[in-house]
Amino acid sequence: MKKLRFLLLLLPLGFGSCDDGHEPRTETWTVAPEKGVAGIVMSFGHVPAYIVKTAPDAEWRTFSGSIANFTFEKGYQTEMLVRIDPIPNPPADGPERRYTMERLISRTRTQPAIDPLQFSPEFEVTIASRRADSPATSGYWIKDKRYTDPQWEPFPWEIEGFDFEPGFEARLLIRPVAEYDDAKGGYEVKYYQTKLISSEEKVSEGIPDK
Repeated sequence: MKKLRFLLLLLPLGFGSCDDGHEPRTETWTVAPEKGVAGIVMSFGHVPAYIVKTAPDAEWRTFSGSIANFTFEKGYQTEMLVRIDPIPNPPADGPERRYTMERLISRTRTQPAIDPLQFSPEFEVTIASRRADSPATSGYWIKDKRYTDPQWEPFPWEIEGFDFEPGFEARLLIRPVAEYDDAKGGYEVKYYQTKLISSEEKVSEGIPDK
């Protein structure tokens, strides 16, 4: 059940089209010069994702898969021809298609045409009155309010701007944001509190023992 709950929030790694996906095809993609955030991938949290258009007149959307032969560089918008090949007998929960940059059309230094935060949606969580602290995880116990029947889940990432108070159960809005780390030369996702809805002194009930 837990696996299914996370899969319901998984953003697709690839894009479909009107065909049945069994034949190779090529598309003209535009990759934005900044990254957004893709949804929860099992229990590994959010991940940085390309912001792409899969046709000149398509809507911008996120893509968390890999593109062979393509190296992303912050600040540069790339237009390219992408070959999409179906993967025979893909592994469970693995990608069904392979994406390869077949030809570079253009690479332009520019500002994003869209706000990357558009692809970093806020969501509401409840934070338990005690921290999650075990050999496996250290962080918070949270209930993700996007579910109809949320259960306590360990959340091993800090929430910037949130002042945790032991003994208080809090409701807040948080936003995952893909930020570029100059020292690491890549993006990482950080979580920010955008609004504290409530904070109540109480003992949170039903937290797992481990």
